[in-house]
Amino acid sequence: MKIRSLVFVLGTVYVGSTFANSTILNLQSSTLDNVNCQDNKCTWQNSASKNFSAEESDNAFCSGTNQALGAKGHELGAGAYNMQLPKGIAKAKVGKDSDVILELFNTPYKAITPKMLKQYAEMGYTTIWISPPQKNAYVPYWKKTIPAWYGAYQPLDFGQIGNDKNVMSFGSADDLAKLVNEAHHAGLKIIVDLAIHQFAQPGVDATQFYQEYAGQKYVFESGNMSAIEKFWWPQTKVKGYIPFDDGDKCHADTSLDDKAHIALIGNNPNGKKFSTQESDTQPWKEDFSALNGWFDGVLPAPTNSSIGVDAISCRTKQVFNGFAAWLLGANYSSGSMKAKSTAEKGFNVDGFRIDDISGQSVEFYNQLFKATAKYNNSDNLFFGEYPTESATDYDKYLAIKTANANKSADHQMKMLNFPLLVTLKQAFGESGNLQATLQKTINSEYAYMGTGKLAGKNAINLVIDQDTAPDSISSRAMCPWDGAPQQPDYVMNYSKAPLAYGVILAMNSGTPYVFADLQAANKVGISESGQWLPELATGSVSYWNQNEVIAGIYFHNQALGQSMQWGQVNNAKTDSVATFTRGDEYLFIVNNSTSDYQALTSATNLKNGQYIDLMSHQIIKISHGKIDKVVIPAKSVMYFVPYKK
Repeated sequence: MKIRSLVFVLGTVYVGSTFANSTILNLQSSTLDNVNCQDNKCTWQNSASKNFSAEESDNAFCSGTNQALGAKGHELGAGAYNMQLPKGIAKAKVGKDSDVILELFNTPYKAITPKMLKQYAEMGYTTIWISPPQKNAYVPYWKKTIPAWYGAYQPLDFGQIGNDKNVMSFGSADDLAKLVNEAHHAGLKIIVDLAIHQFAQPGVDATQFYQEYAGQKYVFESGNMSAIEKFWWPQTKVKGYIPFDDGDKCHADTSLDDKAHIALIGNNPNGKKFSTQESDTQPWKEDFSALNGWFDGVLPAPTNSSIGVDAISCRTKQVFNGFAAWLLGANYSSGSMKAKSTAEKGFNVDGFRIDDISGQSVEFYNQLFKATAKYNNSDNLFFGEYPTESATDYDKYLAIKTANANKSADHQMKMLNFPLLVTLKQAFGESGNLQATLQKTINSEYAYMGTGKLAGKNAINLVIDQDTAPDSISSRAMCPWDGAPQQPDYVMNYSKAPLAYGVILAMNSGTPYVFADLQAANKVGISESGQWLPELATGSVSYWNQNEVIAGIYFHNQALGQSMQWGQVNNAKTDSVATFTRGDEYLFIVNNSTSDYQALTSATNLKNGQYIDLMSHQIIKISHGKIDKVVIPAKSVMYFVPYKK
């Protein structure tokens, strides 16, 4: 295989000069046969690009891989997963010395075993993000009977964990408590997906819930707001955790504090008559007819906010405060991982990912964290979701104080870094100008610089999440099948995602998050009767054990906290290679080109010694600030770390 030449310089940038101690040389061609690798065996086949049969469009990728459902996407081969790290490297840093988040999307709590948790901890994951725990609506995919994953984000009752009558439910209160205890025993934190910006909406045939109001039938498309205002949305106070203030009026004008205006008042609508009293004894009715197969979205945005739309959203903050305290609390132990999680004393989870953070006001979140302060450990993690290409959209949410109303910057809300995701998609495009784009976008302090800035301490960096993942059953919100240009474009297919994971795991700023759909990896999906069947697999992706991620987690944790310095790559024919160092012992290279390159006698600020690439097991020697030779495979990432025989 012919390897093309490349000018490759690594070094520290100093003001008023070019690269210190750098030498730029014309390079010569070589072959992969001449590369020095551990045990004389280069593991070039570890990369995703060597395990991918064909290029695919984003739309083919978004259709997933379940051919039984007409998918057009391709799969990564088995060689792209479960690689072994090379010998002769330092022991992996784990626990408090790591900070990688793993999302176990759509995974039943019972399916997350102690053995799995132990493996995740040993790999260097720190935090497990699980799907929403509250009782939620059963929502089928559009015009199908197959349970849809997004039903989990349509809450019915915040006073109940799970629902054994709903197959799209992840477990009971006891299941959640058991999982938290087992994760803490393994040294892992648990954060839950929190959908507190909405309730599920009634179905189109749910006229029984408007029986006191003649002619009031809720139709989403018609904007029939009067029906929404007169519907009794379900909510339950959590016993022992911030009870309702029954004396709290919903509006300064008490004439509006009546059944015609109060929608969210904490009542159990288990009778025909409006009641101002809660019932602790009567069972809650199934309040929504999504069971009948109808669903067309969530409530209009203006009705989501608990502050500012009093006539519609009265008293929801007490419901959400109680639910949050129940999840965070553990016998008032302030979130200590040593406190036992129970449904009665609180679950002792370690934070929240907040679904659609824009669905509530900043004032709402500040009062929530103030109200739940005694349950909330300062080490807990809270971050919000808001897809956008502009970091300025995040500014107001970054002002939310998340730990005991602490004003420290370290206790501010963090955000999923969608602006960086958009930039990575552009950088790995056909004319992405990789080095130039990345260098102006990220550095040691900022995880995004462009339209606004997002500091690393506030950034959760991502490549794929549940809304941008493939689905063979139905097109997802930000991973469409229709072929229409996306703006912003968040889709990372198999030819780009492994490289992008390399960047977010190798860079200094921000906390990396990895997406895993274990059911998709096992090629099964859930039926309306609760069976896991291959013909219903979503055909999605799972990256937790993908090779670029395995190696990247090790690199990330070893280099944690060490500054990032960009290198220099000069080549007249391409800007498809980027490189930087972390401290003086870690080197990262990413090649987006379909060509292989080599660099000879490159300058560097790394310490003298031998280094090994975690992916290919290539060994390089650094002496007096120079690297003799580096071979850079096509479509690859390289993580060089100190090596001792």
